[in-house]
Amino acid sequence: MAAGLVLVGCGTAPAAPAEPPRPADCPAPTSSDLTTADGWLGRIAMQPDTVGVLVDDGRGRVVAHRADRSFPLASAVKVVHLAAYAAAVSDGRVRPEDRVTRGDWERWYVPGTDGDAHPAALQRLGPGPDYTVDQLVTAMIRESDNAAADWLRARLGDDALRAAAASAGWQDVELPGFAGAAARLAVPELAPSGATHAQLVDLDGRLGRRVADDPAFRAEVVRRIGAAAAQDPTGFVAAARAWSATTAQGTPAQLLGVHRAIATGALPGAGLAARQLSWQGATPGVGTVGFKSGSFVDVLTFGGFLRRDDGSVGYAVVLGRDLPGSPPVARQVAGQQGLVLEALTSPRALDRLACVA
Repeated sequence: MAAGLVLVGCGTAPAAPAEPPRPADCPAPTSSDLTTADGWLGRIAMQPDTVGVLVDDGRGRVVAHRADRSFPLASAVKVVHLAAYAAAVSDGRVRPEDRVTRGDWERWYVPGTDGDAHPAALQRLGPGPDYTVDQLVTAMIRESDNAAADWLRARLGDDALRAAAASAGWQDVELPGFAGAAARLAVPELAPSGATHAQLVDLDGRLGRRVADDPAFRAEVVRRIGAAAAQDPTGFVAAARAWSATTAQGTPAQLLGVHRAIATGALPGAGLAARQLSWQGATPGVGTVGFKSGSFVDVLTFGGFLRRDDGSVGYAVVLGRDLPGSPPVARQVAGQQGLVLEALTSPRALDRLACVA
């Protein structure tokens, strides 16, 4: 598993390589099976507006498709939270060993909305009663725990997250409120009629704070989510598909910039962030992958970098939206990550991607 952006080394980045010309041999993709890399190539060719791609192999080749178009980011955006945390540790505003009670963490938890990420994190970390800040960050990255991301945003402050994104070249980042977005899905009447996308994302932040501070409201959100999913599963999925388009967005180029800044050491505390992203360790013959992925019911996102055994670094981002319900998004992960790894490890695979980009 890997993905990310361009650049090798550290400090000031050299100019990005020019995008190569389209390969001469370009057989038309025929697969639509998103559980495979070939299926993702087919998706890009046949429904080009539903996928954004940016791959830089770190050896002089870049392939881009809709790289400057905004897509829902789902949990891939948590790399911004991670960058802000690393910077805060670097300048002494946060200590990784500081303690967080389970109750404080779970104020932000909305059961039934995270694919059981929070229970999985608790199983790995144990029942508490408290945890270190760094453990919560591992839950945010490894299990993709939404409550940990919302807790960290509240702890660091929005300005810290915006500064971290801006330091990697990402201006005006949209900050997700995962608990608040779940509340808006559960109680859609909370959103003003005619609200813009930016207003809805801002509302999610405020609703998230209400979830954390008002136990009765949180309980009602959980009740409404459970009732909707049980009573009208088809309708709930349709509502979730429409809702995903209203959540925090960004472009492949913006997301890749954060991974590049982390991999090249251009951000304060970049080493800490890189270690968090590379928690799976090295793969013999491939290298070390640092990544953060994410998903909603019709969204699948991936961003990261591959540090090869020879020291070179490749980067990739793939953002998919409006994906079909079958196979489930969870089964499409292997295909998306296969596309990334093949593109970063095989010139021929990168050629095939360039053919459809």
